[in-house]
Amino acid sequence: MTQLTCFKAYDIRGKLGTELNEDIAYKIGRAYGQI
Repeated sequence: MTQLTCFKAYDIRGKLGTELNEDIAYKIGRAYGQI
């Protein structure tokens, strides 16, 4: 399971390559597109 440490109270931020990577970006985009 992916660690979601990049989600903060009002935004998404994290270290590129570790907390934010291609896999997490894809999953966020896919979830956003479904709502």
